[in-house]
Amino acid sequence: MPDKTEQGISALTQPLSFLPESLSLAILKHIHQCIHYEPTIGIMGKTGVGKSSLCNTLFTPPPAKVSAVKGCTRQVQRYQLSLAPYALLMVDFPGIGETPELDRIYTRLYQHWLSQLDLIIWVLKADDRAWNDDIRCYNQLISQGADPARFLFVLNQADKIEPCREWDLVTHQPSLLQQQHLQVKIAQVNALFSPQHPVLAVSASEGFNMLLWAETFICALPDNASSAVIRQLEPEYRTKNVINTAKDNFAHGVGDIFDDALCAMQATGAVVRQFKRLRQRLLSVVRAVWHLLF
Repeated sequence: MPDKTEQGISALTQPLSFLPESLSLAILKHIHQCIHYEPTIGIMGKTGVGKSSLCNTLFTPPPAKVSAVKGCTRQVQRYQLSLAPYALLMVDFPGIGETPELDRIYTRLYQHWLSQLDLIIWVLKADDRAWNDDIRCYNQLISQGADPARFLFVLNQADKIEPCREWDLVTHQPSLLQQQHLQVKIAQVNALFSPQHPVLAVSASEGFNMLLWAETFICALPDNASSAVIRQLEPEYRTKNVINTAKDNFAHGVGDIFDDALCAMQATGAVVRQFKRLRQRLLSVVRAVWHLLF
């Protein structure tokens, strides 16, 4: 009996059967590559901001088994998450802000990895009064060609914001005054970094805003990465919004594959109109069988 992925692929072949065989096979090949794409997510920020704890909250097993591939306090730590047949690589970078000399080394390390990363999660500490090191490093990366859309900023350890003793340990929520201070911090991040994705204040240890942040995280991923990442999330973070976002992103990616194939054919007139109707049919099937593919 075929597995679920094979069933999903089989369903996609039906609308593509109206295309020339060579074109249909080429589209299916690219779709198959998208299904098995292995995203690479980077984690950047100063030492002690809770980079690892933030991501461990999202990806702690189950469902994924996490194993350290390589670890060194002054080198990148790579964590391979795998839930067959899908995989995800998390790259935890050494924290900036120790010494100017190390910051220069780390910035070059960041630059070396940039082209390999689908998304960079830049973690800031909510109660930090000085982000000068983060600003300097980020601006240097942007000035050397890094894409701002590839960075997702997050304020972690929201429970440490002053007055920290007002944090409600029962509901795991900030007090009204803490909420106001967090909003001020978010406004500062927006002013200093001009991020292209929403900035949230979270607390990994308290579970504060983590559901909303998981949705923001999935939305920030490229089309070809979100569905693979969602398979590695803890079940509680696979909300309806997260699933719908991943489904729409994958359908958008398949639409791009179809469009590229159509352009290669250099079709015109009635043929183009027929293929556009076929495209809509294909994307409807993609959304319907997404749960089989991922």
